[in-house]
Amino acid sequence: MINQQLTDLILSLTKTEKRYFKIHARTSKTSKTLVKMFEAIENNPDIGKMQLQKELRLNSEENVAVAETRLHALILKNLRNFHSGASQSIELNNLIIEIEILYQKRLFKNCMKLITKAKKLATLQSNHIALLSLLKWESFIEKEEGKYLHRSQEKLKAILESEQKVIRDYSRQTEYKYHTFNLLLLSKNKAIASLNKEISQYDEMIAEGLFDVKPEHTIDDKAYILNFMGMYHMSKGNFPACLNCYIELIDIIEQSPRKNLLKSNEYFLALNNLLLMQAMNKKFGDFSNTLRKIYAQFKNLQAYQALLFNVTRNYELGIYCEIGEAEKGFKILPEITRELKKYGSETYEINKLLFYLNIAIMYLFNQKYKESIYWLNEFLNDYSIKKNDVTSNIYYYGHIINMIVHFEAGNYDSINYLYNESVSNLKKIRPISKFDSTILAFIKASVKNEYEFQKQKDTAFRELKSKLEDIVTNPNESISLHFFDFFAWIDSHLTGQPIAAIIRKKNQSEGA
Repeated sequence: MINQQLTDLILSLTKTEKRYFKIHARTSKTSKTLVKMFEAIENNPDIGKMQLQKELRLNSEENVAVAETRLHALILKNLRNFHSGASQSIELNNLIIEIEILYQKRLFKNCMKLITKAKKLATLQSNHIALLSLLKWESFIEKEEGKYLHRSQEKLKAILESEQKVIRDYSRQTEYKYHTFNLLLLSKNKAIASLNKEISQYDEMIAEGLFDVKPEHTIDDKAYILNFMGMYHMSKGNFPACLNCYIELIDIIEQSPRKNLLKSNEYFLALNNLLLMQAMNKKFGDFSNTLRKIYAQFKNLQAYQALLFNVTRNYELGIYCEIGEAEKGFKILPEITRELKKYGSETYEINKLLFYLNIAIMYLFNQKYKESIYWLNEFLNDYSIKKNDVTSNIYYYGHIINMIVHFEAGNYDSINYLYNESVSNLKKIRPISKFDSTILAFIKASVKNEYEFQKQKDTAFRELKSKLEDIVTNPNESISLHFFDFFAWIDSHLTGQPIAAIIRKKNQSEGA
């Protein structure tokens, strides 16, 4: 099999990058075989080593392996040249390389000219490591050119002070970065006890002003601070404050003079966090605008295709489930199922759970119970996910939604078995809440009672609704409603309206 890293690299190239590579690689006679190898893999990514050896007329598989290594290096070399002016980071790295070459040639004036240019770029990018490297070369030149001069002594002292300031700034930024990643990992891993403990410590740090955005902060400092504060407010359930953090962050990024920042991972993730918060705050008009902006900005960037699916499409489907947009959600299901196959190896396990569950909910909304059960089986039977994320709330609520779908599908013979299996699995994850046990017990009892008349069934659903309304007066019991609108399910039986229509009307009135 061909080196997968080489295949992935070739497949990631844009049409323009491929054309640039072929034109420049062909200028060298020694690269002709490598260009042929490139085109063979480009045309058939699954090509085997034996077939490639035959097409390239190489003597052995060992020679194929050598050619793979050389081709990988040649592609990267051409990509460096192609992108040399497209990215300020690459431009800065190239300048540092050129500075070292000029220094070795003892062309110090030429060297200082590039250092001045590079320092402007490094400052614009808040690249502390590059600034330290440039200050190092500046001090070397000063020692070479200003030997035994008093002026040189003063200059070296000024360089030292600059280095110390850069180190202080970098230290401050790494602290912001640590707290941001720390809070992110705690929230993602559902470590509730640890999260609450850390949040109480962060309460004090925030009160002391550690996470206040200040004029002297760089873009990177502000990004870490605002991302941290967004997650902090999210953990507190303060969605309006979280939304404001991402609005401010987007504004900072969009006003920045930094080149290509609007095509960066920072901007992509900030837009997606904004998208999620707009939905959480019932800003559905803003949500639609942000969704269009994300696709317009990133859909033509090859490197972001998998991320657009894993993050944006995941949020989009989840939000359609949340707000009852059954038609919009159902419309994108065929594309999602295709892309699950295409990007399966690049899809995070927790994202697979979300996709499976939300696809099942969308089919439930559209009363396609057979399809919904299929995706719930994918959700519940994926052993690798179950093993790694068994404590996840998503996995917990998947069992309850599975019971509801089987009930709606009329699979009454399976309900007792599913009830016992669900209760057993839920207890492994965490204690079953009163809200959830009431729903499960109702479904089990409903099947057993087999209501003869609609009136009896309506009475039972009204009693269930009344019980649940009393239960959710305890805030600790309302968490279930963040995963599925169980009241909309009950009301659909009482009114005859689809679940999604009830959810949609409720959200429209709340967002008005």
